[in-house]
Amino acid sequence: MVGVLLAIVGVALAGAPLSTPQSPRISETEVSPQSPPLTHAQLLEEYLAKLHERLRFETRAVRESGLVEVKLTIRQDGSVTFREIVVLDGPARLRTDLMPLINQLGPLPPPPVDADMLDVSVLLTTAYPGPDLLDSIGQEH
Repeated sequence: MVGVLLAIVGVALAGAPLSTPQSPRISETEVSPQSPPLTHAQLLEEYLAKLHERLRFETRAVRESGLVEVKLTIRQDGSVTFREIVVLDGPARLRTDLMPLINQLGPLPPPPVDADMLDVSVLLTTAYPGPDLLDSIGQEH
């Protein structure tokens, strides 16, 4: 009787569907190589690009066409302690139009470098391409 019982158990096991052991899923990070960490220069370049976009956004209402250099000193916590606008091309009143907008800049994101202060200089075009350029294009046709 013991032999028959073993045979029945063997048949039951043999008739059961075989399930393959589940291997753990492979995540994308295990297949694709990890990107190397950004260097200080790359972090700073990315920070300046974001700062440039913010300045462009904040000064979009300025209607005077020109090129200015915005100089800022940014502390480690993102507060701005020094602001200067140098008009490189355009009317002198461009400085007076831009200064209130630059003064109201709230705290900026902290700089990505380990320093007490960061002096940055950003070139900014205003009112580009300008209504006069668009008007002259429309009149040529």
